[in-house]
Amino acid sequence: MIARLRRVSIAVVAMLTIASACPADSGGYRAGRGGIGGQIGGASVVAENEYSTGAAARFSFSGHWRYAITPWLRWQISPGFTWSSYPNQDRAPFRDINFPLDSTKTNYLTLLAPVSVQLQFTASRGPWLYYAGAGPGAYRVWVENRRKVLRDPVSLKLHRGVYPGATVQVGFERFLKALPSTSIEVSIDSHYAFARRDDQFPSGWNSKLLDVGVRIGGNYYFVPNAPKKKASGVPALP
Repeated sequence: MIARLRRVSIAVVAMLTIASACPADSGGYRAGRGGIGGQIGGASVVAENEYSTGAAARFSFSGHWRYAITPWLRWQISPGFTWSSYPNQDRAPFRDINFPLDSTKTNYLTLLAPVSVQLQFTASRGPWLYYAGAGPGAYRVWVENRRKVLRDPVSLKLHRGVYPGATVQVGFERFLKALPSTSIEVSIDSHYAFARRDDQFPSGWNSKLLDVGVRIGGNYYFVPNAPKKKASGVPALP
């Protein structure tokens, strides 16, 4: 995980060095503008129980649509996807019905697909835009062993479902001089899913889930439904 975070840090420094070479301002961002963008990076489950024990950081993706209500407040809708894998030495809480010889979590994956809605507070400082936000989310969580969805040996239910939860995100954007409506962004976020169902998963993998990720990406801001300019020209002669 440390090596992955080191690579992400190097990429962040490189992107910000390029962006800082071109003075700019955040004039591309203001009230009444929408924004669309995406980020990639790494994330890992840090809590709880079987979800987090031995969890390794893996690829993480997030897209978003934003709208600035005021110069200091905006809302955001964000879908995403990430997963965590596990080392060979961690024992599985029970034997998989499909693969009864597997005693460890080496072939297990926890997969998370969040869709969240946030209110974010923003602050502009020259070419920089800082923000912090929070909101509710819906989280699809499932556990696989050897690419097959795990089945609880007692309830015989497949270990997957959609759960309520909440998210928190902080980050900053750097606007470019040559493209004033475009920014480079770095963010840290966490997703907390209430992924516990005692009646379906009594044998294990049954707890709340906290995922934390670091990502970099870009955004483009524009005026939604902007009226089109009428083409001017000389009327044709009769």
